Amino acid sequence: MGGAIRTKTVSPIATTGEVFADETQIDLIGNFQDGSPGLALWDGAKEFVGSSIERHGLAYIPTPLRTDLLRALKLPTRGIPHGSTRTFFWDICKLVKTFSSLDDGSVSLVSRIVLLSALVDAVPVSPTLIITGPDVVRGKQLIALLSCLCRHSLCLTGVTRAGLCSLPSGMQFTFLVSQSSMGNSLKALFDTASNRDLKIPSRGNLIDLFGVQIIHTDALLAASNSWSSRAIYISMVPTGRDLPVLDLDSQRRITHEYQAKLLSFRRANLGAAHRLKFDVSKFAFPLQYLAHCLAGATPDDPQLQAEVITLLKDEDEDIRNSRFVDVNCVAIEAVLVAAHESAGSAIYVSELALLNQEILKARGEMLDTDPGMFGKRLKELGFTVKRDKRGSKLTLTNATIDHARQLAQDFGVMNGENNRPEKRK
Repeated sequence: MGGAIRTKTVSPIATTGEVFADETQIDLIGNFQDGSPGLALWDGAKEFVGSSIERHGLAYIPTPLRTDLLRALKLPTRGIPHGSTRTFFWDICKLVKTFSSLDDGSVSLVSRIVLLSALVDAVPVSPTLIITGPDVVRGKQLIALLSCLCRHSLCLTGVTRAGLCSLPSGMQFTFLVSQSSMGNSLKALFDTASNRDLKIPSRGNLIDLFGVQIIHTDALLAASNSWSSRAIYISMVPTGRDLPVLDLDSQRRITHEYQAKLLSFRRANLGAAHRLKFDVSKFAFPLQYLAHCLAGATPDDPQLQAEVITLLKDEDEDIRNSRFVDVNCVAIEAVLVAAHESAGSAIYVSELALLNQEILKARGEMLDTDPGMFGKRLKELGFTVKRDKRGSKLTLTNATIDHARQLAQDFGVMNGENNRPEKRK
């Protein structure tokens, strides 16, 4: 007995955005119909907008979002030409300067964070912009401006760990958090969320909270080292100058124009940001991720990328100066000094600990070095320590010396930069 052939119905895929291998993109847009979100497909030449999008036999629909979240979330309604990266960057700089009166270096850093928010999925670790200082009014106005400019911006306060984990997964929010206190658990969650490839277990699900983080807080919280390796600090010091007021009409106008241009910027530059090769060896190791992020904000403009060296110069020098007495760096130096004097032989950990102590003493640090703890530190640094009847020792083979020199380069150890450790007197 014959019958109709039934075809399998494929359910639509709920999405907040897709990037395909051919660099075709689907993005979430706002106010499509009666305030509901829609989707925009960009095929490299044309934009197709709808409440659903079909591609290669699959249907995509916007991920359902709560009404309160939709009202708070800044979304483009379409894409419009942004001009060149350099022109768009300077337009953003002009806005930031006008409404914040920051110095040129800070303006440049803040503007790169705006551009990076559109390309954040191209970097492995997202940066944190920390806005602090006594001029709270200017700080609030800068946050309001950034909420108009950044991709998927969401202004929050009173944030808790549970509250953050209740947000939709995979949205690549730009979090703009204004609060004076933040517990260690919440700071640790933000640290985890800054890693693109790490998912957070919550109530039986794995959630993705990766995105740019902007924190407006007081000096005490900003002094915390939780964001030290990926943070940009902007201090809002009173200037005595009157600023133009960023009223609601101005915010709506800026949001409408710049969200549309930022979408165009993302479409034009996301592939280049993924392919970017930027030499970060010029920077101290803790700054290298941040340097790559800032360079990745302008992936098609080598000149703007080169300016990152100047922008991070002071932070780089501070880190290198702190390395002068850093426990890991001094341990590496001790191995290099010993290798310079006795390459090919073995040296006991207790002798290396004394050498470590001498280096610290010469630099004004009157600290005793415990041989047992020092031996553990050598192992953590990847050195092979073996034990005989007299104690633990390190053999200064060519492989050991090469490893020490590589560590010196990675950690920014002064004596490791030219691979010629100082000889003890």
